[in-house]
Amino acid sequence: MNYIKRHAPEILALLGAFFITSFLIWALSQHATIGLLRVNGFYKLVFLAFGVLGLILLAAGLCYLWIKTKKNIRGNCWLSALIIILSIPAIIVPPLAFSFVGGIFSAAFVDTPPQLMMTGITGKYGIPDIAVYFTTGEAVSGYTLTWGDDSGNTTLTENKKTNQHMFILNDLKPDTRYHYRIDNGQIAYFSTPSTSGQLHIAVASDVHYGSENAKNDMTAKMLSEIADPANGFDMFFFIGDLVEYGFIDNQWEEAFNSFNMATSVIPTRYAAGNHDTLFSGLNNYLNYCVPEGLDEDAEARLWYRIDIGSTHILVMDVEWSAETYTKAQAEWLEQQLQSIPEDDWTIVLSHGFYYASGQYSNGWNWYDNEETIDKITPLFNAYKVDLVCSGHLHNLGLLEANGVKYAVCGAFGGLPEPEPVYISPFSLWETANQYAFTDIVIDGDACTLTFRDYNFNALYTLTFDQNR
Repeated sequence: MNYIKRHAPEILALLGAFFITSFLIWALSQHATIGLLRVNGFYKLVFLAFGVLGLILLAAGLCYLWIKTKKNIRGNCWLSALIIILSIPAIIVPPLAFSFVGGIFSAAFVDTPPQLMMTGITGKYGIPDIAVYFTTGEAVSGYTLTWGDDSGNTTLTENKKTNQHMFILNDLKPDTRYHYRIDNGQIAYFSTPSTSGQLHIAVASDVHYGSENAKNDMTAKMLSEIADPANGFDMFFFIGDLVEYGFIDNQWEEAFNSFNMATSVIPTRYAAGNHDTLFSGLNNYLNYCVPEGLDEDAEARLWYRIDIGSTHILVMDVEWSAETYTKAQAEWLEQQLQSIPEDDWTIVLSHGFYYASGQYSNGWNWYDNEETIDKITPLFNAYKVDLVCSGHLHNLGLLEANGVKYAVCGAFGGLPEPEPVYISPFSLWETANQYAFTDIVIDGDACTLTFRDYNFNALYTLTFDQNR
């Protein structure tokens, strides 16, 4: 005990430096942190301040030991006081921060309602198999799913305890109405699209459930329009930032309960957003949005492909900027683009944007992204991609570069961006301070793209031919 008292200042200094260093190493190893620090100037300063504090504590501890060897009691007194003052937050804050952003006190799973999720596996009739997927807070077994069309029913039963409940509906027929229900619950209905006729797709991004600035009422109105059978949507892609902080489990619970009005009747898929995967949020995103078994390539759950007839949809992992665009993903993207026939439609979806109008904010240019343009769009140009949809920016815009159309649609409920200061030279149309989503109709050789607001009014419509 006397030893600890005699050496308390240097022990506190080393502990403070250790806690800070450990937290920074852990945080920087997480999926989306590098992008956060590169794009967001505020968090960059926070991390730098933590690092500087750790270095100061380490230097102060070493200085204290040196002064102690000189038996300079007066010098040690003021340095001891400084070390104690600095070490208290250094010891307390990192564990608290880790417990919050690391999801230590979060449940492994929360209860989420059943939703229809397209798989990357195409059945024998040309329609993607569909998973009915939901999660439970406790691992249970014994759920049954009954599904079918007018010709009859099939019943599937679980045989093991799990938090993740998935039933695969395979070999679906085109242009057919199906029903399903879990146990003796309510019957839900969905319809499959034609493989040779019109294909109707809804694309949206950036809700940010959990944010005090999110307009959940606007989101609910748009979800009801997507779910309305009268509007005839075949599938729904939500391309990132479903929640404000992916490491907070109740935000995911709120999100899926809200989305259920659409996702229980419209086959849906998700792309990762930077808020979804922030810190420990990646595991939540994978568990809730791309569970294992949904696609054939189990190793690449953050990017995948959906095929319906002559339309091919490639979903990528582009979050903050190009940090998550790995060599493996680049190789996958080129392989997929090479395999698509020239006369077919190619649509690419990602959270992060490429060409866009916007403004400078927090140390970053939130407009024409030089990194994603330089690293990714050459493949879009080489293989004549028809349409690229993205979010991240909370506004709406349509642009064209090298024959490729770029739609920015990050306005599904998150706080709108201010009016753009920089107008991209590739811009065809843009607007701000709107809540809207993208309505896409593929019909033969033509695509009609419409930005629709929360009342389903058309803000802008463009019909264009394939990029050949």
